[in-house]
Amino acid sequence: MRYLIIGFGAAGANAAEFLRRNDTDAEITVLNGEQTPFYLRLDLEGVFAGKPVEQLMPRPAEFWEEKRVNIIPERATRIDPIRQQVTTGSGKTLSYDKLLIAAGTKPRSLNVPGRELSGIFHYHTLKDALNIHERRSSAKRVLIVGGGILGLEMAHAAVEFGWEITLLVRGGYVGSPMVDSTGSELVLDSLRRANVRVIFHDEVQDFEGEGGAVRVVHTRGGRLVETDLVALCIGTLPDTDFLADSGLLTGGHLVINERLETLAPNIWAAGDATAAKTSAGRTIYCHTWNVAQSQGRAAAANMLGGNIPWRDDVLYNLDLLFDQPFAMIGAWDDRHEPGRIMHEQTETGVYRALVTRDGILEGAFLLGNREGDRRVRKLIVSGARVEGKLDRVFAPDARPDEFVEG
Repeated sequence: MRYLIIGFGAAGANAAEFLRRNDTDAEITVLNGEQTPFYLRLDLEGVFAGKPVEQLMPRPAEFWEEKRVNIIPERATRIDPIRQQVTTGSGKTLSYDKLLIAAGTKPRSLNVPGRELSGIFHYHTLKDALNIHERRSSAKRVLIVGGGILGLEMAHAAVEFGWEITLLVRGGYVGSPMVDSTGSELVLDSLRRANVRVIFHDEVQDFEGEGGAVRVVHTRGGRLVETDLVALCIGTLPDTDFLADSGLLTGGHLVINERLETLAPNIWAAGDATAAKTSAGRTIYCHTWNVAQSQGRAAAANMLGGNIPWRDDVLYNLDLLFDQPFAMIGAWDDRHEPGRIMHEQTETGVYRALVTRDGILEGAFLLGNREGDRRVRKLIVSGARVEGKLDRVFAPDARPDEFVEG
């Protein structure tokens, strides 16, 4: 059996390991367009703290050799589902019996004059982080474009470097889309305490250089920002351009069913490039490491002959927005859908929001203080009815049976 995997992130690497563990004789090949061994993308900020690259890799490079997983450092450029073949950037043609597409995402591009100047980096991959880290001593000023989680992560690192920081945000608040305007005030206060200059409602118009390196950024709002380095953190897109003529895309999306199957036989997909349709009619986009891992393993199980539906577990994501810890739990991303109600609570240094539908707790976001996050997750898992009892959700003495329908 010939298994071919496109992509070597959380979904692809976990699928490869699962396949080898359960099929010791198969031929397993992985196309790794990033040309970097599998690493923890969610720990990129560790590079800025001086963490050795090896510590970002869950498996040493020799692990994959020992498991006889053939890693090819190339990108896929085309898929032919009829012939069951994949073409690579160098023109190679690889045949497969079972294929997994786990291509992940790519950073959004910023096509403005001066983009070719040196000193302008995306912040998306390990290579990006290493390139930025190399400038930590030579650069003094940085413009970070984008106020989402990656832009805030970059700002947090830049503070430690001692750089003069400007954060350019297209919208009216930081932390979008993870947090709404009310919660974002907590993060904005932290940015201001760290002397980060934040510009709202503005975008890059062009870059101006000197000696081939970026030195000035002109904005659409008429501002001029002098800088030594630009970090682009303006979001990501599914990396699916190579599927354009494959017949696998629906409205531009790589749609999969609950068994992670695509529109073509013998092709599965998992991870950030996908849109998973559930039997209940929901569409789930993968935005977290844990979801990508679980989808990769589930797809591998079905490639091995299983018929196992992937189940969307209750999301539980812990991280930072700049220096503020947060917990995102359950259906937080669906908080603005019809039928759902948000209940926000703010106090000094803390923002909490609960999402309910028909009185049932479905999601939560805790910012500044994550205390009580595990209890909230248990309530969401149990389908707790919190209508009329919202003040008790975070009470230390609250009992689970308080939220059971009588």
